[in-house]
Amino acid sequence: MYGQLNETLKKFIVERFGENRWAVIAKQNDVNEVFTTEDRYDDNLTNKIIDAAIKELDLQKDPFMEMFGEFLFEHLRHHGYEELIRNLANNVLEFLQNLDYVQSYLKEEYQDYVMPHFRCDDDSVADRMILHYFSYRPGYQRIVMGFIREAAKSLYRMELYIDIISTTEETVSSNHHGVREHVTFSIVAKQILDKMSDPPPTFIAQTKKHGEQQILHEDVEAVQRKLNEIRKEFGEEALPVAKYKSSRAKWRAIAKISLLSRGFVPNYPEEISINPRMFIEVFPYHVIFNPSMKVHQSGISIQQLMPSIRNRSSEMKDYFLLRYPRCTDLTFDNIQRFIRSPFILEMRRERMQKTWTKRPPLLIKGQMFHLRDKGFVFFVASPYIRTWEDLEARTMKLADLPMWDATRDFLLSDMAFRVASGQYYGHFFLDNNLLVNAGDMMNSVGDDEKDAGNEKEKGNVRIKWIRVQRDLENESHWNDRLYHAFLPRPLAVSIRKGEIPGADFYPEVTALFCDVVGFIQLVANCKPSDVIAVLSSLYKKFDQLTRVHDTYRVESIGDAYFVVSGTPESQTHHAERVANTALGMLVLGNEIACPLYGEKIQLRIGIHTGSLVCGVVTSRLPRFIVMGETAVMASKLESHGEPGKIHISPTTYNAICEKGFKIESRGLTELRGMASVETYFLVKNERATDDAIVGRPSGGQKVTNHKAKSSSKTKEGMNRSDTECSDIVAFQYK
Repeated sequence: MYGQLNETLKKFIVERFGENRWAVIAKQNDVNEVFTTEDRYDDNLTNKIIDAAIKELDLQKDPFMEMFGEFLFEHLRHHGYEELIRNLANNVLEFLQNLDYVQSYLKEEYQDYVMPHFRCDDDSVADRMILHYFSYRPGYQRIVMGFIREAAKSLYRMELYIDIISTTEETVSSNHHGVREHVTFSIVAKQILDKMSDPPPTFIAQTKKHGEQQILHEDVEAVQRKLNEIRKEFGEEALPVAKYKSSRAKWRAIAKISLLSRGFVPNYPEEISINPRMFIEVFPYHVIFNPSMKVHQSGISIQQLMPSIRNRSSEMKDYFLLRYPRCTDLTFDNIQRFIRSPFILEMRRERMQKTWTKRPPLLIKGQMFHLRDKGFVFFVASPYIRTWEDLEARTMKLADLPMWDATRDFLLSDMAFRVASGQYYGHFFLDNNLLVNAGDMMNSVGDDEKDAGNEKEKGNVRIKWIRVQRDLENESHWNDRLYHAFLPRPLAVSIRKGEIPGADFYPEVTALFCDVVGFIQLVANCKPSDVIAVLSSLYKKFDQLTRVHDTYRVESIGDAYFVVSGTPESQTHHAERVANTALGMLVLGNEIACPLYGEKIQLRIGIHTGSLVCGVVTSRLPRFIVMGETAVMASKLESHGEPGKIHISPTTYNAICEKGFKIESRGLTELRGMASVETYFLVKNERATDDAIVGRPSGGQKVTNHKAKSSSKTKEGMNRSDTECSDIVAFQYK
């Protein structure tokens, strides 16, 4: 088994029951490593971990497995599959019917992995269904139950009641992994209602508003006509209303049919208008075969590639190999078992034209349909082509793919992307698989224009050079953005010019430390995804705030956020800038709710003004670092402060006390490792509103661009977006 399931199981135990419990379980099974998705592990290891977890946690196996299934769904949602899961289907039935199709795309990543399969009976509906689950690994049905139950609750607000009807073993192949555990589930889905909402109507006509308009008269007549057709063709017993005697029961049945079809009754023609010749041309890669697996009909492209398939005695196994579902024989019974799965067939090379002997095998991918009226199976497919290289290796052309096939769109989109990007790599341009130096191309533009026989060739040379220039500009822009993300502006400019900035001593700067109150409890009791979401939202707002007041974020580790002002450019208003940054942090923190308690996030902030040594540590990734007593003092003021307050030192108080800030004395405060110090709490800026401090316009105030005067000299060559704050805040720094 690949390590994906084991790693997820480990995360489940750690997040739900604690790291210490996992340590005990891992020790019992001699697991001292991190599971990776690329490596394979013994199947028995997963079962040993589960058994040890059940024993250590004192839980029964079935509830534990279902809890893990629920966690597995949430894990997939928050690790790259959120968009896919959210847009997969409209209801639980469609979700289950499309699981196999999603899994077929994972087969390239897990080449030897035999995926489980899901199929619902044809008579299943959105609120009542029979699910068939096939897996070569037995004993995991409870994980499936927890998975689909959580999916129904999260995506469709449906509560599932699941019962296991039967569990059997079926042989689908004589090869390895040919035995499948077949579990049949009975599933009833009920809508989860809000506590104060009314119960749903029994049928449409019972709704309170415009009940008489909910079922259109023509819809009822259309349903009645359909019932009459069924009665005429199949007899009275085929009608769903034959069980009911009263007219009221019949009306309810008709209303339910209208509800399930959303008022839509399809019109089925008595005969198909398309003739057989047109049919095999429209679907050039289709095959129709009978229960004996003899080919009854095939598409024109398949007939051209394998001429002998036109023989009426041809059998599917003589012309095709079943590649997906894996480890499964191509038999009629297996097709019925996995009818909801995508099927990938490989054309046997010995049956194809002689020109195909040296080409890679051709795969066709599609869906099986059971034609119940005549017992045939209809396989509609198209070539399984993933890249242009796949197409060229088989010497096929785009015209060989049906025009309705989405593969054409994928290939053309890939080509458009490569053309738009110019296949640029570093300072090279990729043209017809040859790497051409951009500088050589620039020098050859004149020669190419002289030698070009017409304007078309000249235009092609110009287009190539324009693309190279555009790609160079894009790369330069992205490099600038990366440097500006972790270096102050003037230092980023110096490094871009190839200069290594030296370290320096700054006699007066202001430093700020901020952390989240109760962060340890938040991490211990919340999902990692929720913790990361809170920090991401908080830091995004804080980063915008530092741009408003032209301060610089030095570092953020966990919940600690470190800001300075006055370096590497000396500023006369560094203390006011940091003070306004701190006030803005409290305002923005109140806009974010804690996922643990639902209350607003509380921050603790410390500020100190003093001297620092700053510089750039050059390495593979240059970093700007600050050192000195000022950073240590700001950190201690933060740790000895109070929740929701800004704790400042005497030097910071002296720098801002006459600048319009309201400050309260805290008195003597004993800081660990230091003598007692007279400290203060910064309360508010009496000259600016909260909106002005965070850079939001309010009351019709004009929003103006603001930057420190001392930083204006560093604008050259920079692509930094303009920061904004109100005139009231800007006035303080003049």
